[in-house]
Amino acid sequence: MTSLPAPDAEQLAHSTRLVRAICDEIAENEGWIDFSRYMELALYAPGLGYYSAGAKKFGAAGDFVTAPEISPLFARTLANQAAQVLRETGGDVLELGAGTGRLAAQLLLELQRLGQLQRYRMLEVSAYLRSVQQETLASQLPEALLQRVEWLEALPDSFTGFIFGNEVLDALPVHVLAWRQDGPYERGVGW
Repeated sequence: MTSLPAPDAEQLAHSTRLVRAICDEIAENEGWIDFSRYMELALYAPGLGYYSAGAKKFGAAGDFVTAPEISPLFARTLANQAAQVLRETGGDVLELGAGTGRLAAQLLLELQRLGQLQRYRMLEVSAYLRSVQQETLASQLPEALLQRVEWLEALPDSFTGFIFGNEVLDALPVHVLAWRQDGPYERGVGW
């Protein structure tokens, strides 16, 4: 059996600040917030949430490793499927939650090689991760290819092309419902 490392004093202080922010939000909303809002705060509260606080998350020195951090093979495989969709639609690529941007850089290079790229859009709600992605792409792409990248903070009103998210579903705030005899109820968090 393995155990998690004990948090240091700085991590404990950070956690305390996040808990206080969530408690304050609960208090401001009559003692209850829906689970989606709780998850949004825990993951994305500016400067406090898991994906917004600036600590390293991805790679061997982080909390987890995803396929693009290990090898470009995943991106090459995905690029072949994306190229097929882009040939049929003439559209763009939209990546949801692009992590470090490594997969985006690898895809951009492969789609350029395949001659199937117009624009590459990245929907990222974390300002911290957006800056990591910009740094990654700037260090790995030629300027002409970098000019095809656009960051979004919300889904576009309309879109044609290839939309994907790699290991992002668990990072989306969701509502939790319970079914009772008299119908559905939304679950939430109180303090």
